[in-house]
Amino acid sequence: MTKCLLAIIAALSLVSILTLWRLDHVTASLDASTERVRELEASNESRRNTMRLLADLDTEHTQERERANQTNANLRAAVATGERRLSVLAKCPVVRADAYPGVDAAEARAELNPAAAERIISVGPDGDDAIRQLNALIDTVRAACPLPK
Repeated sequence: MTKCLLAIIAALSLVSILTLWRLDHVTASLDASTERVRELEASNESRRNTMRLLADLDTEHTQERERANQTNANLRAAVATGERRLSVLAKCPVVRADAYPGVDAAEARAELNPAAAERIISVGPDGDDAIRQLNALIDTVRAACPLPK
């Protein structure tokens, strides 16, 4: 009977030791899993912040493009109606300064043909738009892939 009791006590001790070892192993695994969850949550928050920043940049660049397009459309319309005229500096050796009082011959201006002025005006927005797109791309890359400090 004593041997039986000792065997039961030994078995229960072994089960207790194994249970405690298993509990310690599960706790360590749980701690590692909890730390991994924290890392993933931080990474997810960083992604959300980057996406928010990119959306803000996109909105800012879209509004800038719309304002520039409106300004260019207004300028084209003003040139087309004659409200605004384009001119270039011109030296006119034939024109004498005294022929037009108050006009310096060295600063004489030649008005452009309205059709030529419209073609010239239409070239500018394309270059401006390319510069805006390049700046938007640079801003996007910098926001998505910040350089290490």
